[in-house]
Amino acid sequence: MLVIFLCLNIASVISILMPVKNAAPYLQACLDSIAIQSEHKWELIAVNDGSEDESLALLNDFAKGRHNVLIANNKGKGIIPALQLAYSLSKGEYVHRMDADDIMPPDKLKMLLTAWESNSIVTGKVQYFANNESIGLGYENYQNWLNQLMDSGDIWQDVYRECTLPSPAWLIHRNDFINLGAFNSELLPEDYDLCFRAYKSRLNVITIKKVIHLWRDSQNRTSRKLPIYFPKAYYPLKVHYFLEIDRNYEKPLLLWGAGNKGKLIAQLLLERGEKFTWASNNPRKRGINIYGQILQDISILNLSEFQIILAVSSPIDKIEVQEKVDNDGLTKAKDYFWFC
Repeated sequence: MLVIFLCLNIASVISILMPVKNAAPYLQACLDSIAIQSEHKWELIAVNDGSEDESLALLNDFAKGRHNVLIANNKGKGIIPALQLAYSLSKGEYVHRMDADDIMPPDKLKMLLTAWESNSIVTGKVQYFANNESIGLGYENYQNWLNQLMDSGDIWQDVYRECTLPSPAWLIHRNDFINLGAFNSELLPEDYDLCFRAYKSRLNVITIKKVIHLWRDSQNRTSRKLPIYFPKAYYPLKVHYFLEIDRNYEKPLLLWGAGNKGKLIAQLLLERGEKFTWASNNPRKRGINIYGQILQDISILNLSEFQIILAVSSPIDKIEVQEKVDNDGLTKAKDYFWFC
C-alpha cells in the first residue's frame, strides 16, 4: 500500500526517514512525538519493512488527513533497502533519520535546524529510557560516553571505539548527504558505515549540548536481536576504514592487545595482507604464537616508532595503557587509535 502525499514547499523542509518493522507497541508514541514538533516544516516518509504486527495500520491511520506523510512498503528486505526507498521518495532540503520505537523531544527538529550551518552535519546528546525495566548497562555507558564527546565538540577523536554519530540524532543538507553517498553503501552496520563516511569526508560537525533524542531500550530493540549490531560485527568496518582513512604507512603498525577483540583484529589485518607487530602486556601471552605471529613484550618496544591500534578491553588495563601512551607523548587519532 502506498499513500501519496502533496509535499510542502521543499525549502527548509526536513525529510524524516523512518524504517518500521514490528514496532507497534511503541510506534504511536513515536508518531505522536513527531506530530507535536515545534518545527512544522517536515515530511515523514515511513517504510514498512514487512511488519507482521499492527505497525502498517498505525502508520496508515497517522497518515490520514496529513499531506506531509507518506507510507510505503519496502520493495526489498531489511533496513538498507527501506532507508534507500524512503530517501528516494523524500523531497526535503534536509535529511533526518528516525527510529520507529524512539521519541523526539518537542524541539528536536527546531534545535537541529537552528544549529545547522553550510557544509555541516548537526548532531547532539541522547538519552536512553525504558518502560518498566532497567536500562542495559552497556547502553547507559554508551550514552554517557557519547554525550561526553558532544560536550567536547569533537566526535571523531574516538570514532574507532564506537559509533560516534547516533543514527536517529543527526541532520544534514541533501546536497551534503548526496556527496556522502546517501544510503548507497551495503556495508553493515549501516549507521556506523555512514558515521565513517562522514568522518572520511571531513564534513564539519556541529554538536548540540542538549538531549535531542530519546532512545528506547527494550528487549525487542534491533541492536539487541540482530547479530549485525553486536559489537563483534563492528570490527570489519573499523579495520576497513582505518586502513582507508588513517593508516600511516610511513610507520610500522603495532597491535596492542591479544584478547578476543585483539585476535579478531589480527585476523582481519592478516586477511587484508597487512604487516604488523603484535604485542601484549600480559606476561602469560608474551612469546606465544597466534596465527603465525609471535607476541612481543610491549615494555621493550619504542612506541613512538609505531602507529598503534589499541585493543585492550579491561577497564583497569585501559587506564594503564592510556597513562603509558600519554607519558610517551603520543597523540590520539594520529599515533594511536582505541578500537575497544
